[in-house]
Amino acid sequence: MTTKKGLNNITTTCKNCDYSFEGNFCNNCGQTANTHDINFHEILHEIQHSILHIDKGILFTTKELFKRPGNSIREYIFGKRVKHFKPFAYILLLSTIYALLSKFSDKTTDIDQMILGYNNGSNTVLKGKEDLIVDVLHWMQQHYAYTTLLLIPIISLASYLSFFKTKYNYFQHLILNTFIAGQKTAIFLLMLPIVYFIKDNDLNDSIDTFKVYLGIFLTFLTYYQFFDSTKPVKRIFLTVLTYIVMVILIFVIVLIFGILIKLI
Repeated sequence: MTTKKGLNNITTTCKNCDYSFEGNFCNNCGQTANTHDINFHEILHEIQHSILHIDKGILFTTKELFKRPGNSIREYIFGKRVKHFKPFAYILLLSTIYALLSKFSDKTTDIDQMILGYNNGSNTVLKGKEDLIVDVLHWMQQHYAYTTLLLIPIISLASYLSFFKTKYNYFQHLILNTFIAGQKTAIFLLMLPIVYFIKDNDLNDSIDTFKVYLGIFLTFLTYYQFFDSTKPVKRIFLTVLTYIVMVILIFVIVLIFGILIKLI
């Protein structure tokens, strides 16, 4: 940056866009006024800053989602975003970590059991389609992050339709449900060390069932806080409706998918 000192201020010429400005950031492009030559010290500083920024953002967002999920998400949507980790980066990062740790834990999942059932079954209705179903289930298992992301638009459409009168647009619902997915994944990550040391399959099944109900509870809690302008009983009813609409949407998608497979 090129600087010129006046009587009471310092004028800086931005190295990025050549705009003259006063203060710490360029008013035209947003670049910082404090740029340094690229050297070992600058690289080290950048790495440290990046790591600390990620850690602080993730920890703050996770803490808020545990402490006051609905309220913090609503504040984020209305512009309070500086301290938060971006929702899509948050869910992608956490779900990827969860998928990797789950793979290394070498535990048999519910999807594994479904795959085993399809492979050993003799259902003639699914004859000729088993390989495709198995491939889809394997893909879902091995790509937890992508599966989670693919389901978010569906439940977001369901909540948008159910809470239509609250005036939030679809994309705001997308942010809401992305944060909820991240919230659930963060909790499941904390549970992984416990599950890793459990050898009892029945107990593992019980934990999986508990995780399903816990996820539903977290959704109800977050929606209840988020849609605070709606009457309490109506909030609960519309949340139930969201799950019903989501199931219908998934059924329609699967039905369309099945018809396309038959046509192929």
